[in-house]
Amino acid sequence: MTQRPFIFNMGKTKEHTIQVRQMCVDLHKSGNGYKKIATRLHLSISTVRGIIKKFKTTGTVVNKPGRGRKFILPPRTVRRMIREIKSSPKLTVTELQQMVASWGHKVSKTTIRRYLHANKLFGRHARKKPFLTHNHKRKRLEFAKRYYDFNWDCVLCSDETKIELFGNKCSKWVWRNTRAEYAEKHLMPTVKYGGGSVMLWACFSSKGPGNLVRVHGIMNALKYQDILKQNLVASARKLKMGRHWVFQQDNDPKHVAKSTQKWFTAHRIKLLPWPSQSPDLNPIENLWGELKRRVQRRGPRSLDDLENVQRGMVKDPSFCILPSCETLQEKSRCCFVGKRGLYKVLTSGVLIIVAHMI
Repeated sequence: MTQRPFIFNMGKTKEHTIQVRQMCVDLHKSGNGYKKIATRLHLSISTVRGIIKKFKTTGTVVNKPGRGRKFILPPRTVRRMIREIKSSPKLTVTELQQMVASWGHKVSKTTIRRYLHANKLFGRHARKKPFLTHNHKRKRLEFAKRYYDFNWDCVLCSDETKIELFGNKCSKWVWRNTRAEYAEKHLMPTVKYGGGSVMLWACFSSKGPGNLVRVHGIMNALKYQDILKQNLVASARKLKMGRHWVFQQDNDPKHVAKSTQKWFTAHRIKLLPWPSQSPDLNPIENLWGELKRRVQRRGPRSLDDLENVQRGMVKDPSFCILPSCETLQEKSRCCFVGKRGLYKVLTSGVLIIVAHMI
C-alpha cells in the first residue's frame, strides 16, 4: 500500500479586485462558460468557479465584513491595558502580562508588546534629571518668564566637569556570535578608579569658548577665586564681550561662599541669578558632552595626553556650541511640551530649558 504524500495547503495568496470579480459575473451572465472566462481574464478555472459560486450564494462579489484573523484581546481590555501603562509607565512587560491574565486573558509577552507598539508606546531608557521639588519648579518657571527675551549674547556661562581617562561609562554594542562574549575584540576594558581623571573649569558665550583650565586637587572657594582671577576677565576680553556682560554660575557652595561673593563685588562682576537644582539649564553642558565624545574618539593614554587633547579641541574652530543651537533654533523658538513639561527657549543662539508648571 502506497502512502499518500502530505500536501501543505498554502491557502489564498492573492485576492482579485472587485472589478475582476464583477467581470467574471458579467461574462457568466452573458452565457460564457468557466473555461472561456478563465482564458479571457487569465484566471484559473477554479478561481472563476469560486467567484461565480460566491455570487450565487451571497448575491455580491464584495468581501464579507469581519474577515481575517481576529484580535486576541477585546478592545475594552486593550484600552484598560493602555490606561494602566500610561498611569504607571515603569511597569514591565511581565507585570503587565500578569495583570492581563488576572483580567481573564492569557497572552504572551510578544503579544503585549505588539499591542503597545500599535498604540505608539515603546520601551525606552528613562532620562535622568535632577530631583525637583515644587519650589524648584516654581523658581525655574519664574526664571524662564523673566529671561525669555533676555539678550543672551552678553552672558558668559561657566561650569566644572570631570573627565576620566577611561571614562566611557555607557554600554557599548558589539556584533558577535553566540558564546563569543569573552573574545578580546568583544570586551570593553576597564581599570580601577577610572584610570585617573582631570577636573576642568571652562566658560563660553554665544561668541565661542573661553579659557579651559585644569583644576589640580580639590577645588575650594579660594582656588575657585584664583581661577576666576586669572581666567574670567581674560575670557571676556578674548570673546569681545564688551563692558556690560553678565557671569553665569550654578549654586555650588564654593560659588556662593561669602568670600566668593565679596570677590565678585570687589571686581564689579554682575551675576546672573540661577535657580537651584538646574544643571540642565546650563548650555555649557552641551559643550561638555561634545568635548567628552571627542576625547573618547581620540583615546588618550595618560592624564597629560588627556589634557593636551582637550586643549587642542577647544582651539579647534569647529568646536563650538553655536551650530547645534542654530539647528534647534530652526525647529522652534519656544516649544511647550505638556502641562508639566519643558520650555525650550532659544534666544541669540543659546539654549535654555526650563520646567513649566500649571
